[in-house]
Amino acid sequence: MTRLLILGGILIALAVPAGGGATLPGPNGLIALRGEVAGSGQIFTIAPDGTGLRQITNLPGDAFLPHWSPESNRIVFEFDPANVVANDFCNIATMNRNGGGLRILPLANGDQCEASPTFSADGHRIYYEGFDGVSRDAIFSMERNGNDRRFVSDCQGTGVTDPEVSADGTMISFTCFSPEGDSALFDANIDGSGLRQLTPFSDEVGNKSDWSPDSQRIMFITTAGEGTPDAQVNTWTIARDGSDRRAVTDYPPGGTRAFGNSYSPDGQWISLRLEQGSLSALFQVRPDGTDLTQITPFSSFRPRNMAWGSALAGKLGSSD
Repeated sequence: MTRLLILGGILIALAVPAGGGATLPGPNGLIALRGEVAGSGQIFTIAPDGTGLRQITNLPGDAFLPHWSPESNRIVFEFDPANVVANDFCNIATMNRNGGGLRILPLANGDQCEASPTFSADGHRIYYEGFDGVSRDAIFSMERNGNDRRFVSDCQGTGVTDPEVSADGTMISFTCFSPEGDSALFDANIDGSGLRQLTPFSDEVGNKSDWSPDSQRIMFITTAGEGTPDAQVNTWTIARDGSDRRAVTDYPPGGTRAFGNSYSPDGQWISLRLEQGSLSALFQVRPDGTDLTQITPFSSFRPRNMAWGSALAGKLGSSD
């Protein structure tokens, strides 16, 4: 999906190649992801070994960017309706882990789009991107029912997306845009103070990052030339202070594209999508880049926005 925003008179295309929530520690459970169904995106779950693929939404429009609640019994995601009404083209929705209990939250703060949602570490709040349709694009938080909206950060005031909360609840990361439309990874304290740039804008960081379950590292993707024959998309990790940057994948321009989406709850794996030409497959890899393991066959299904939940979900209730 590509969202076109006019920020400060500059047209910026916010490409959404992948997504998924900050991963809390625990035993590995189901992976939530977006898949293509008759030209629209819907949310699915799948076991880490590739079995049990199950579609859990069937909405008139695009459902994507799922994030698990801390208990892995509820999912928050972005819903873009097929029949867009005036001043309302992106909404935040929540549902039970099996797709029941759907709740679409109304817009607030004069927003025309509320996007890229994720739960707080304690599950009591939702962090999200709020865009007013003109120029104000910022990260906010709200209670799970949509009440008590609070401003968190507009980064540098030229566009921001993909808020991801660390598992310890003290930090938040996001992708920020320069006036020229390039993108970099930033983080800050959970209240938005202490803003810090972790990567250069020339990296063209995609709007998907994820915190390791121990809250010490952030996984992110660089997307140089995405959408061209010479695209170079790779997955990286970096320490929360911006030091110790490490490559998880190292594919050349024009080669395989590696979209890392989510740490596993046990911290031993990263879930990623590999693209070769027009086909995609789900893989997992160790954070150091070893043991690349294919989970699903290459196909046009195009698994995206993976978020890895905990196996504890089946033992917990699904109430909101």
